[in-house]
Amino acid sequence: MTQRRSSFASVASVSVSEPITARSVRRGSLAGTLLALTTLSLVAAGCGQPEETWIHNQGGSYAPLGFGEAQVHADGTPSFLSGEMASSGRISSAADAVTLLTKGSLAASYRLAKDSTLSLVSDGSDEQGNRYIKLQQQHAGMPVVGRQVVVQLGKDGLVEGVLGHLEPELTLTETAVLSSAEAITKALQSRGPGRAVTEPVLSVYIDRAGNPKLVYDARVDYRSAKGRQFVKMYVSAVDGQVFAEHSLVYTALNREIYDLKKVCLKDGSELPGTLLTKEGGTTTDAAGTRAYQHSGNVYWFYNKLFGRDSYDGKGGLLMSSIHATFDTGMGCSGENAAWIPDPFNQMVYGDGGLFGLTLKDLTLGYDVAAHEMTHAVTSITSNLEYLDEPGALNEAMSDIMGAASEVWVNSGGSSSGNPATWTVSANTWKIGEDVAGLLFGSLGALRLMNEPTKDGMSKDYYPERNMPGSGDNGGVHTNSGIGNLAFYLLSAGGKHPRAKTTTEVKAIGIEKAARIFHLANTQLFTTKTQFQDARYATAKAAELLYGRCGTEWQNVHRAWDAVAVPGDWSLCVRPRGGF
Repeated sequence: MTQRRSSFASVASVSVSEPITARSVRRGSLAGTLLALTTLSLVAAGCGQPEETWIHNQGGSYAPLGFGEAQVHADGTPSFLSGEMASSGRISSAADAVTLLTKGSLAASYRLAKDSTLSLVSDGSDEQGNRYIKLQQQHAGMPVVGRQVVVQLGKDGLVEGVLGHLEPELTLTETAVLSSAEAITKALQSRGPGRAVTEPVLSVYIDRAGNPKLVYDARVDYRSAKGRQFVKMYVSAVDGQVFAEHSLVYTALNREIYDLKKVCLKDGSELPGTLLTKEGGTTTDAAGTRAYQHSGNVYWFYNKLFGRDSYDGKGGLLMSSIHATFDTGMGCSGENAAWIPDPFNQMVYGDGGLFGLTLKDLTLGYDVAAHEMTHAVTSITSNLEYLDEPGALNEAMSDIMGAASEVWVNSGGSSSGNPATWTVSANTWKIGEDVAGLLFGSLGALRLMNEPTKDGMSKDYYPERNMPGSGDNGGVHTNSGIGNLAFYLLSAGGKHPRAKTTTEVKAIGIEKAARIFHLANTQLFTTKTQFQDARYATAKAAELLYGRCGTEWQNVHRAWDAVAVPGDWSLCVRPRGGF
């Protein structure tokens, strides 16, 4: 049987224990192998057959519940289930989904403590009629940081997938000693003057050793020796220790353009600046005009391709400030562009560096605008934590949608609709080619999606990734090359550019690839999604969009194989008598 298994797996595949029947094939058995080999020549042709004629059964102990695929976390709880759970009955409400995981047939698998419950984060549907209910684990009335699941329902209301991780058998012994103000004050003693910009939320944080800690989940703005910092911070409610910290500065149609007149952005009070123009207006400032046009094109890209009304899906104001400088701790620099989230919710562009040696005016790059505004979409939907692997996926999503949006516009996409055909060029895979200065030399861009390591920093092979706790927030920019290359190979086809693996990926085109990654990010990812989780989520998205076990589904898995992200999969086979 054709299958992939990586020795780097951090979660285990559930073994298939049931006997070979007309509806299951035991992986590794002689009969199963022979059946798979017999079917191999039919897989490509069969992708167009009705879905029910194909069985992909690696569900193991979850197979009797209707799940053909299952992955479990190191703690033994499910991290990915896919199939059709007819035994659960139709789910008509979020409350039904909660019951399924807490009291129903999946409750024993998740092993939630008596004081743990689930609350609704979001409940939405896609154009195909699939429904996605995202749930947040609560313990003793407090959110458990990063512990979320998505229950995916088919058009008929049956459960077709459950993705994410919940903390089993959670016991919390700590009690709050400090108020939120006291905790933030202690946390900032070693960092610099600052403040919490929103009210901190008392939460449960699971540290790297797996120990639950009582913390304040806070958005904090402070000034350090490295300049202005706007961060998410998890601060102990017992002694003010900072358990984790990561940046919130990610480095519709209702637009406003402001001029910051080179004011140095230090604590957010400088925003937005002097109004230049509103929706339907004009400005004589060339950078202002570009920012206005870019935000409009990004809006229409998301609206026409995905049916999304602005970054928040609710027609939110698209606010941009130009001619900004950013506090570096040693002065103020115009060499940056950023989306700054709640409570600011806006784009900020710098004018670049001296003589444009490093970066030119950041409004020159349309893909820069699309990249930054995708951070806004991510923050509203999956809210991928800007740290370690979730942060690298966050950055990769912005590069991916930056590239896709650039092709969409250049191919004729506009407020009138989507382009008839998508035309990819060499520049498609260059990120920031229009803002890269002379010092970038022959690279001619900030990053390359098709050859990530050519910039001397990015990674393109999972075993060589920067590890959690390393610089760059655990490699959020450098490790993004892994996701970027997987997307490129899925779009354009081919093999690993440095021959790190031998897997050959067949092209499905950038439009399909973008739809798959967008659906995964907005509906199936959670705040703590890792690369392996993303592998299964994007495969699930391909299944939902283009059919079970089809060419798209297979090549999503091949793309992740090519960059050595761990995980198992095998070609689907027909039941006996179906040939």
